[in-house]
Amino acid sequence: MSIIERPNEYNFLPEVRKGYNFPREVYIVDNTIRSLQSGASGGFHKVSDIVKIGKALDDLGVRELIVQLSWQEGPKICEKLAEENLRCKVVGTSRAYESNWKTLAETGMKAGVDEICFESIMQEDQFEEAAEVCGKYGKTLSHGFSDIYTYDKVVSICKRGIQYGVKSYSFHDSFSLFRFQINPEGIKYFVSRILKDVPDMPPIYVHLSNVFGHATMTAAAAIVAGATAPDVAMNGIGHHAGHIPLEEIVLVLEGLYGIDTGIDLGKLYETSKRVSKLTGIPVPLAKPVVGDFAFLVDAYYKSDEINAPSDKKLHSRFPFDPEVVGSREKIIWSDRQISIKSITWKLSSMKLPFNDSLVSRITKRIKQELEKKQDYPKWFTDTEIENLIRDTLKS
Repeated sequence: MSIIERPNEYNFLPEVRKGYNFPREVYIVDNTIRSLQSGASGGFHKVSDIVKIGKALDDLGVRELIVQLSWQEGPKICEKLAEENLRCKVVGTSRAYESNWKTLAETGMKAGVDEICFESIMQEDQFEEAAEVCGKYGKTLSHGFSDIYTYDKVVSICKRGIQYGVKSYSFHDSFSLFRFQINPEGIKYFVSRILKDVPDMPPIYVHLSNVFGHATMTAAAAIVAGATAPDVAMNGIGHHAGHIPLEEIVLVLEGLYGIDTGIDLGKLYETSKRVSKLTGIPVPLAKPVVGDFAFLVDAYYKSDEINAPSDKKLHSRFPFDPEVVGSREKIIWSDRQISIKSITWKLSSMKLPFNDSLVSRITKRIKQELEKKQDYPKWFTDTEIENLIRDTLKS
């Protein structure tokens, strides 16, 4: 069932859908913890905070949590997450070219990770040793492309890794074929080609930076072409302008493509706020899905369309009910929304008696108070308007 009341018919035309090649299952791989381990996040968080975030993301429904073993307290984070008996898989990742890669992997597995993701394997022969190390501890193996490769090298590495049971391949946009600049059409071509050139390809993950503000739709294009999972971060946390925002890609896939992501949508807003509180990293006010200004409705349009059927409301409705993501509609009143009509509607909704003289007095009072505001935003919330109206009635 679509979260959108009336899905756009163009999204589901046969001519459009023939270009879709969704995998059998789509799920969410989460990079929030790894992003928070990076100093570029700017957060104020302890290991205990990161573990709370991991639990919240697990409760949200992510399939994997990624922890960088060689970054800030990686093994300690893995150890604490393992104690929580999470439903999701905890994946410890490290660079395969580091001289201590084997020690890092063993440390992570002893700490309780479920899988080791070796990034940037350059020589195919290293898969044998990597598989042997993981097998010793009964853990699985995956690989992340996060360095410079030619396409032929990518194919060669993928084929060899499959022989040793690699569970997934993650493609980071920093590697040479993407260079932070891959657009939706480019990534669709890449995913389609790699699926064709590598038989029995395991799930493909895409890890994208948001330098151009393009990460969400580029990730969606990858899924359309057959990739299994976007590698996301809650609130888009991360360096390079952040990574694929969890809340955005989930709503795009569920709302615009009708794809079940396994995420509990009703907890998105709550989880976003929890991550922000635990890290001190603010959420942009107008951020899609989870921003405090994401679901603003102008009071004038609300009053004008209050009695109109849903399909006739042009300005006071959203493509989906804000409650779907655990948020709510917020009515705002600026100097462009204060009118006899909107104030009359507000008094009626408050079930207060009024006449033309009172409406004019309240309208004038609100405009005067708005003129006094010096801070952003220069509007009143619905609650503030109600308080002003009651105060005016007392005077």
